[in-house]
Amino acid sequence: MIVSETSGLESLGGDNYLLTLSVPEGRFAALGRFARLRSWPMPSLGPGTLLDRPFSIHGIGRGTLSFLIRKVGPATALLAGLAKGDPVRVIGPLGTGLDDLDPAFGEKKWYLVAGGAGLGPMGSLMAALGDRARLFYGERSGKSQVGSGYLRGLSRDADGSGIVTTTEDGTGYGLKGLVTEPLLRGLGEEKRPIVACGPPGLLAAAARAALDHGVGYFACAEARMACGLGVCLSCTLPKLDGSNFRVCREGPMVDGLSLDWDRIRA
Repeated sequence: MIVSETSGLESLGGDNYLLTLSVPEGRFAALGRFARLRSWPMPSLGPGTLLDRPFSIHGIGRGTLSFLIRKVGPATALLAGLAKGDPVRVIGPLGTGLDDLDPAFGEKKWYLVAGGAGLGPMGSLMAALGDRARLFYGERSGKSQVGSGYLRGLSRDADGSGIVTTTEDGTGYGLKGLVTEPLLRGLGEEKRPIVACGPPGLLAAAARAALDHGVGYFACAEARMACGLGVCLSCTLPKLDGSNFRVCREGPMVDGLSLDWDRIRA
């Protein structure tokens, strides 16, 4: 655990914020791992608000670490209201990353699929993969999207062709429909393994797409998390072999074809 200082907070639109913290260089590795954050010292605003919140590592700079914060409740509102120099408690890096699951991850071409706040880990993955990544980013509505300029900045392609965006209601920028629709078209043109992060329905749909097209699939699993140490079992998800998977310890990255999505969606 460290107590870090806020070095920057940028509004990205749609209640999305880029929180940048000062951290010791070399301590954190990205590629799908996460950290637990809380404003420090954090006032009690009701039951549960004193718990740390898990956030995927979005980006790493020289002595800095960044996270995408979506303001959805009291704890995230505190993080989204920080000023330069404000302290933040950071526990991490935590979990299993993609370089743990696949040492050759950075040498392959991938489809990255992000639903809503699932955009969180994609910044570090885009930076690691460069032009070997194609990102599909979907939201329910344009009012929830991050700014298009910021999103284009994640791509190494000058024309932004490495990123496809969708909204279910057709507002905002990008295509109308589910984010899995252009993913399926992409798989039809070129088979690539998939990394997805987002709500269970999206992760389950990505698993079906991977099975149908015979490609590998890593899911960045999401679950309610209390201790973050693998003790409380609040973030346990079922696997097809009958065993259980702790998101905080064995995850958040997992072979997405090993989880029992029918039970998780229920």
